Amino acid sequence: MEMTPKRPDKATKPKLPPRPLSKVFTSSEHGAAVLQGFDTFRTDETLCDVILVPGDSKKTFPVHRVIMASCSDYFKAMFTGGMREQEMREIKLHGVTTTGLQNIIDFIYTSKVSLDMGNLQDTLEAANFLQVMPVLGFCNQLLSSEITIENCVEVERIANDLLLEDVLLNIGEFLGQNLSVLVQCGRYLQLSETTLANALSSNSLEGFSEIELYHIARGWLEHDPPKRRSSVYALMRHIRFPLMSPSELIQISQDDEDEGDSMMRSETACVNLLLEASNYQMMPFMQPALQTERTQIRSDSTHILALGGVMRQQLVVSRELRLYDEGTGHWRALKPMDVPRYQHGVALLGGFLFIVGGQSTYDSKGKTAIDSAYRYDPRFDKWLQIASLNEKRTFFHLSALKGKLYAVGGRNASGDIDTVECYNLRKNEWTFVTNMVEPHYGHAGTVHGALMYISGGIAHDTFQKELWCYDPVTDAWSRRADMMELRGLHCMCTVGDRLYVMGGNHFRGSCDYDDVLGCEYYSPDTDQWTVVAPLLCGQSDVGVTVFNEQIYVVGGYSWNSKCVVDIVQRYDPVRDVWDRGFDVLEPLGGIRACTMTVQLPKGTVDEAQIQECPLPTAKS
Repeated sequence: MEMTPKRPDKATKPKLPPRPLSKVFTSSEHGAAVLQGFDTFRTDETLCDVILVPGDSKKTFPVHRVIMASCSDYFKAMFTGGMREQEMREIKLHGVTTTGLQNIIDFIYTSKVSLDMGNLQDTLEAANFLQVMPVLGFCNQLLSSEITIENCVEVERIANDLLLEDVLLNIGEFLGQNLSVLVQCGRYLQLSETTLANALSSNSLEGFSEIELYHIARGWLEHDPPKRRSSVYALMRHIRFPLMSPSELIQISQDDEDEGDSMMRSETACVNLLLEASNYQMMPFMQPALQTERTQIRSDSTHILALGGVMRQQLVVSRELRLYDEGTGHWRALKPMDVPRYQHGVALLGGFLFIVGGQSTYDSKGKTAIDSAYRYDPRFDKWLQIASLNEKRTFFHLSALKGKLYAVGGRNASGDIDTVECYNLRKNEWTFVTNMVEPHYGHAGTVHGALMYISGGIAHDTFQKELWCYDPVTDAWSRRADMMELRGLHCMCTVGDRLYVMGGNHFRGSCDYDDVLGCEYYSPDTDQWTVVAPLLCGQSDVGVTVFNEQIYVVGGYSWNSKCVVDIVQRYDPVRDVWDRGFDVLEPLGGIRACTMTVQLPKGTVDEAQIQECPLPTAKS
């Protein structure tokens, strides 16, 4: 008797997951397997529907149209754009070599290609012609990484032929770093006019005098005079003739005159280069206003500079000018100032550093204020004395505004002063302009747009919170919104459209002073102040500068700690955060700072070179 199948018990029946059931399966091996299958079809010519023939041989390469079109913009246009090759069984590629085509097809079907300097050019030309971008990019990288003294001329030729901008940039960088060797072996003579001109125009081309670069350019021009005669100005316009000595300029003119076929005198534009240099040198005080691409310093080294201040050794005033090398964390020495000073004014104008007034001997009341002024030239690491102020002043502010310098307020042996002086480069002369509303000293200032702003300070023995604005066009002062805190001997600087004030001090009671840790910024558009993060510790009578969009407050005096400090506090306006940047080599009060492009000097200044100081210092 047949038994009826017993139905499974519902309790033991497996439960299905809740609907809907949806899963995505991804296989990392699938793509490689498909590619491998395509390559197998190519090898035995299965389903191949077109034959490619390189331009330099009759060798044939059977391939699949759809695969070639999916990896090459050239083939995509050919096979889908209605061109006559769309129906052809065999296609001759006149712009591609056998080696290049072989490598491109290998890459398309395997995602791999073996490259070396022997097949690189053929592959690069094929990738460029057929627009196979991954290979083109890799060839660019390989070509740039394999530049040597021996092959740089050939690499440059390839890059120029194929318009490989990235490779040309790397050639230019290589040339700048190795120009001396290329000149010694003569290989630079084979370089193109464009590449040599780019090298001669570079600010990073250090280690050569301008007269040496002139002779390098001349050597290249004289290597093939008939073909290169038209390139004289194209090269010579990048030689910085104004930075040569007068004797070198005279020698160039004489040498050119002595030759039957003069080079520099053959073109009016080249003659003008020598006249420009001569005029530039004849007007030393005007040079900041005469800056061109041919008067710029050959350097890409921009650093924080600190100068002067009251040293910790028995309150001796410093004459040191030093830069902080961020790369090594060391201080380096530039040429010291001719006269020691602190509480002086500093300003940058036309690539030059101006220092004005201050004090050369220590005196807390400003009775030893001086009127002398100097200009530092970073191209030659030299100082030049310029016209002195009409009035001695210290505890004042100096700004560069619209091509002139403005010295504002301060004090001297006669007391607090309200006068403002303007320095005219053309006349090398200081003249008085409209006074401040009342005598001020210990104030701070900055420039925004075409206006100068002066904040706080001390007037009539009282700390101030006023903000004043000076317009050089109308020669008039106007008052703006007051700061939130009273402060003097503070610092001020501009970052974007914000005018920051930081630190300083004010009265605590009737006979003592307190550090002001609070910081705030002013917005000229809204005439409003906004509080930001406070300083970590007090600093008054400091140097301040902006470097890489961050504010650095250098040295100074801490009233709460009652000592000169060696700290440098750094503020990030984006994150509204202060931190300890680095230290100056010794505690310095009345120090000043700026950010400037200079020639990086050799050697460092070590703390071991600084004598031990008996005065108390604050390290935090």
